[in-house]
Amino acid sequence: MLDLVGPADVFSIADIHVPGSYEIDYIGTSKSVTAANGLVFQLNDLPKVRRTDTIIVPGGVARSVFAAIANDELMAWLAQASSTAYRIASICSGSFILAHLGLLDNKRTVTHWSAVDYLVKYAPKTTVEKDAIFIEDGKIWTSAGVTTGIDLALAIVRRDIDDKTALQIARDIVVHMIRPGNQSQYSAPLMLQKQAGPNLDKLIPWLESRLSETTNVADMANEMGLSERQFHRQCILQFGRTPAKLALELKLDHARNFLQNDEIPISTISEFCGFSDGTAFSKAFKKQFAISPAMFREHWKVSSSNQ
Repeated sequence: MLDLVGPADVFSIADIHVPGSYEIDYIGTSKSVTAANGLVFQLNDLPKVRRTDTIIVPGGVARSVFAAIANDELMAWLAQASSTAYRIASICSGSFILAHLGLLDNKRTVTHWSAVDYLVKYAPKTTVEKDAIFIEDGKIWTSAGVTTGIDLALAIVRRDIDDKTALQIARDIVVHMIRPGNQSQYSAPLMLQKQAGPNLDKLIPWLESRLSETTNVADMANEMGLSERQFHRQCILQFGRTPAKLALELKLDHARNFLQNDEIPISTISEFCGFSDGTAFSKAFKKQFAISPAMFREHWKVSSSNQ
């Protein structure tokens, strides 16, 4: 469902801010379709496509995607429509539908992290990027899993309208920030959380709740109910990092996200992420990402000057 309604909400809210900017049509070869979560969507007939249209193909579980590919009427329409439409986008595993039609041939593309290796085999003429949340290559846009469809839609709004409108929509739907397409779909906290065993599964959320605080090894070990020696050994075993390195990387990952909003002073970000002063923050950030916080912001910021 999120593959469909995530982008749809972005465009519908854009139309509130800029009336007439988007008109949404939900289409298919049947009168309705049931999402994986049981919600039923009413559909309109397949229309004649205009040169100003954007076609968005949502994904789903494998059996649903390949059922769509087996639908000759749908595939014939999409093949013809794609030559006329201004833009074609896929969300998540919807990329397999575009690949089936050859629309991804000689294109850079992305899909959900769990399907990357399958897409490489399914579409050998496609360059599948393993570490991006969405990619634009000509008129073809593809996104990674589920909520990255929102990131893709916000990027389209920025392109079609302006940064100010996209940023306002992000605030309306309480998205943390507008992310650039080449940002990894594997966020540091999520990657680390997946590596955690049962005795350290609460560590990452606990550290994230204490970003602004100074946390030492004794604090972490005590929270996990382990001796410092046991905790240090388990941290190395499960995360491949010392406890201090782990805590620092989480702070810097969040700092990197905050830096993309230039309304937040760097000094405030430094303090919020628990650094004693700006110099210590800048030194740690540059060591981790090979670029200063100021230079990173200049490159990736969503500028308030456009508001």
